[in-house]
Amino acid sequence: MNSTVAPVRPGFAEFYRYHYLPEHRHPVNVALHLAGTAAGLAWLAAVPLLGWSYAWWLLFPVIHAAPGLLGHRLFERNEKVGDLRVLRKDFPAPWFIAANHLLLFDLLGRALGLRRGPPR
Repeated sequence: MNSTVAPVRPGFAEFYRYHYLPEHRHPVNVALHLAGTAAGLAWLAAVPLLGWSYAWWLLFPVIHAAPGLLGHRLFERNEKVGDLRVLRKDFPAPWFIAANHLLLFDLLGRALGLRRGPPR
C-alpha cells in the first residue's frame, strides 16, 4: 500500500487571504483591478439593457481582466507566478474572478462605512 497523501489545496477564504491579497498590494494595481471588475459588471448589465446581441457578452473576460493583467505587468510583478496570470494552475480560475469581486465589494463597503478594517 502506498501511504503518500496528496497535498490539500486551501479553501477559498485561505486563498483570498494568503495568496490573492498579498499579490494585490500596489495601489495602482488594486485600482486597475477595481476598475476592470466594475467595468465588467457594468458591461454585463449594459448588454441586455441596450438590446445588443448576447454575443457582446463574450467581451466580458477582456473588459474584466485586461486592467488587472496590465496592473500586474506594470506595477506588481511576480516572477514566480508570471505576468500572464490567467494561465495559473495553482488555484481554480473562477477563484480569481470571485476574489476580484470580493475585493471590489470589500473596499466599496469600507468606503461607504459599511465595513471596517482590512479586506477579509
